Amino acid sequence: MTAALGAVIMLAGGLFAVMTYAAPLVAALFLAPVKREFGPGAALLAYAATAVVTALLSPDKELAFFYVFVGYYPVLRGPVGRIPYRAVRIVVKLVFFASALAAMYLFLIFVFRLQSVLDEISESGLAVWLAFDAALVLILLVWDVMIRISELFYERKLRPRLKFMK
Repeated sequence: MTAALGAVIMLAGGLFAVMTYAAPLVAALFLAPVKREFGPGAALLAYAATAVVTALLSPDKELAFFYVFVGYYPVLRGPVGRIPYRAVRIVVKLVFFASALAAMYLFLIFVFRLQSVLDEISESGLAVWLAFDAALVLILLVWDVMIRISELFYERKLRPRLKFMK
């Protein structure tokens, strides 16, 4: 059910250019309840199902592969959160997000040969594109906080009302 909801959000996000980066982040938030109730393996399975459906059906490949390269982070967040020093945790998250974005763009450019990505870079200029990606990494740090808030919301507000989950 969560994978289907994630796929619907992703495919609806492909209808609006402004949702290219927002839809994958919203869809990935739905992995937190799956992880809480059924464990990280089930959450990764839901992530994989959503990623495959989106990669196959979405006309917006940048949206689809943004989810592929970043969407599993809510499952990975647990081990990263256990790093004892806050500064080290933040650096690890920054490196993860920056590496995921770099890998995604390299994949889209060299494997998929998406000319639209190269056109975006050449039209805006490399400096503007790098500034956009740096801002996106900072947005992903805010998203990390939103994941925690959604986990708390689920745990405190929704889960007590879901009688079948007890």
